[in-house]
Amino acid sequence: MNKIKQETIKLAMAINLVMMNIFGVFTPLLYLVILLMMLDLVTRVYAASSRQDERAESRKVMKGLYRKLGLCLLIILSLILDLGLKEIANHLGIHITTKIIFTALTLAWLFVRELISNLENLQWAGIELPSFIIKAITLTQEKVEQVGQTIVKENDKIER
Repeated sequence: MNKIKQETIKLAMAINLVMMNIFGVFTPLLYLVILLMMLDLVTRVYAASSRQDERAESRKVMKGLYRKLGLCLLIILSLILDLGLKEIANHLGIHITTKIIFTALTLAWLFVRELISNLENLQWAGIELPSFIIKAITLTQEKVEQVGQTIVKENDKIER
């Protein structure tokens, strides 16, 4: 049993090292997004089962799993975008200070989106939410969108 535990720990550490090499300081945010995605499925089933007018159905759960898979693909595509832009910039002699800006923004956007979805599920189940949490999430969502738009606008100015 100890051998299995040791091998599992080694595997988890190896995976974490690979993720840290790819996502850098944003690795914890990636883990939080994945956790929120899993919790979203749980809170959705909880909300459906706690209401008389709704029930948890396997088809809806599968649809949610497919949606989460699509969001994981979005993270991968954002990473490919960042890596591709970095390669292009290197060949053109342009210095980029961060290697995964769009991936970081995508993770931040997904973090807020998944958190909102979880809270909506709890509201749907009849749980009252503190207004300060709603306000904090709304402000965070607006800031992430603003930063993303600023980056796109700055790049648009460079092209002209």
